[in-house]
Amino acid sequence: MAKIAFAALAAMALAGGGLVGCTPPQSQSDGNLTQAAVTVVDRQGRSVEIPENIERVVGVGCSLRPICYLQAVDKVVGVEKAEHDDMVSCAYRHVNHETFAKLPIIGEGGSKGVSPDAEAIVTVAPQVVIAGGLKADEADALQEKTGIPVVCIDQPEAIFGPGYYDNIAFLGKVLGKESRADEIVSYLKAAEQDLADRSARSESYGSISAYAGGISYRGGHGFDGTEAGFPPFAACGVTNIADGSGASGPFTIDLEAVSAARPDHVFLESGNLALVADDYKANPDYFNALDAVRDGRVATLISYRFYSTNVELALANCYQVGATVYPDAFSDVEPSEKLDEISRFFLGAPLSADLAEKGYEFRQVDLSKL
Repeated sequence: MAKIAFAALAAMALAGGGLVGCTPPQSQSDGNLTQAAVTVVDRQGRSVEIPENIERVVGVGCSLRPICYLQAVDKVVGVEKAEHDDMVSCAYRHVNHETFAKLPIIGEGGSKGVSPDAEAIVTVAPQVVIAGGLKADEADALQEKTGIPVVCIDQPEAIFGPGYYDNIAFLGKVLGKESRADEIVSYLKAAEQDLADRSARSESYGSISAYAGGISYRGGHGFDGTEAGFPPFAACGVTNIADGSGASGPFTIDLEAVSAARPDHVFLESGNLALVADDYKANPDYFNALDAVRDGRVATLISYRFYSTNVELALANCYQVGATVYPDAFSDVEPSEKLDEISRFFLGAPLSADLAEKGYEFRQVDLSKL
């Protein structure tokens, strides 16, 4: 397959501002056409020369989500096949479904992994490929096949901290969306501080324990699917009983460890309530002996990991946890309304009603009535 010359692709870009912190613009030419270029060092440590002003882009792996957050959907000229599916639990796809459904397919994506179609990418003629989930050598190979710059970004699971902030800032520079990237970082930092401040004001702060069950990882799980270091608990200073297991990240816990820890609250992913209901029916005595179940302190969360972390859903879950365990400090927060506020900021649209229609919602749960 013949390469498309980089200069010919770059000629499609409009003149624009430089990228802060990148190599100063150079001039590339193709006949009478010229286009300023800059060199960036991507998140895999690769030096990549790209047009100074990007107007045509494709995203592979999980990169389309941050492109949407940066309000750069208008630059996207092709998408992976998985992005044609309208799934409200993958919020950026749902909000942009009508746009994505009309765009050419440039690879499979989704659960089938990162598998860009080099020929299809060449056909849609982007100026740059934004890649999430590609190793450096894989990105080099795709760039060599297409003659189109491939810029790698990270896929951070955490929504707070330098890992996420630096990644979104870098992509903002590449796409000429620095101001929007700054807005996102500022919004997340303010939310993290708000959660910490509210939690610390509660009379119950430092004394609340909780268990997160039905946590999705590599598919759905029942009550024993949990996660050590669960971000919504960490953001609110809630003691996660799964942290005492010695495990890290998502895992399957021994149910006796849950009953022995006697969590004050239980949270369940709403998308896996059917699996939890099966667990309850198989052993109701176990569940009815849990203090949180007996006393009505069971609430739902919304699954937020679908094709990596959906930041707006993860952040809304933090507020659901805070409002549930610290009602005195979160009395002015209604979690579903907060979800809509957050999703409007990240994606430009409210999500709570559409999510609830598919069973993803914040509510109290009576396991005996599932």
